[in-house]
Amino acid sequence: MPLSPDDVYPAGAGAPPVALIDVRSPGEVARGALPGAHALPLMTDDERHLVGLRYAEAGQEAAIALGYELAGPHLAARAEAWRAVADAGPTAVACWRGGLRSALAVRHLERPGVETVAGGYKALRRHLMAGLRRAVDTKRVVVLGGLTGSGKTEVLRALGGVPDLLALDLEALARHRGSAFGAEDDPQPAQATFENAVAAAVVLDPAPRIVAEDESRFVGRRTVPDTLWTAMRAAPVVWLEAPLQERVRRVYDGYVHAPAERHGVAAARARLENDVRRVRKRLGGQRCDAVLGALEAAANAWFDPDAHAGWIATLLEDYYDKLYLRAFQASGRARAFAGNADDVIGYLARPA
Repeated sequence: MPLSPDDVYPAGAGAPPVALIDVRSPGEVARGALPGAHALPLMTDDERHLVGLRYAEAGQEAAIALGYELAGPHLAARAEAWRAVADAGPTAVACWRGGLRSALAVRHLERPGVETVAGGYKALRRHLMAGLRRAVDTKRVVVLGGLTGSGKTEVLRALGGVPDLLALDLEALARHRGSAFGAEDDPQPAQATFENAVAAAVVLDPAPRIVAEDESRFVGRRTVPDTLWTAMRAAPVVWLEAPLQERVRRVYDGYVHAPAERHGVAAARARLENDVRRVRKRLGGQRCDAVLGALEAAANAWFDPDAHAGWIATLLEDYYDKLYLRAFQASGRARAFAGNADDVIGYLARPA
């Protein structure tokens, strides 16, 4: 008997009770992946394309026959990968609409208790989006605000173990640190993948409270789901305070030192210079040129924090702080609490 989407992502369960095998093609998964799913396709993109053409030309039976012809030689190996998942515990299989592909995979799995998901990916996504709306309506949302470099991400991580609080790290889910300089090494997920991940995190967590970092409408090129964004705009703001020197050092660690350790000084410098040029209009031509000059001057002392302190402070005070404070004031929101990291963690960790 097919499982319902609620059997896969039950509200408040903490984690999915079944493993999910997604047998859609790689291209379909790239446009919208399901959180926690094992992407193990029944057909490649090319195979699926050819089957789709045959379906349009000659109908379902001819398409199925071609599908067997194309995928048949690989079915044994693909089924073995499915069995490796199913042998570890309860398992569900999903395709686009919960039809032929998932049914075929279950048949070749040859494992009792493995079921298809009624409605497939489309039904699972509808369930997650509807669940996100319900959860946001019933949970208390709090926003963690503060100037760039104040350590909001670190505070969110510290709150991860609080029993009745979901610390929702949107930047981690979007794989972007939420600014012109915030791109990560890995590309951002598709918009649908990001939305699915946000929804699953909120739907599955039983906590009655959500704390999320104060974000713009966009995290990189990904858009915060409308339901959550609306709730965040109306939520109380807890403000994280940190002195400029501490913020400068944190920016140095995350945006100067760490990238150079991973990719080398030349690559880290080139990326920073490109990011600085992207904000030239807002920063102002004179300040932009000064920052670029400072980056050039620091090239031979890249791992000395003092060599970067001046241009980082310029970016923070003359660009990020002004931009953020202007947007915060325009939003009309008030600060419900303000303090340093220990104060904020203590405040938010208190039972509701």
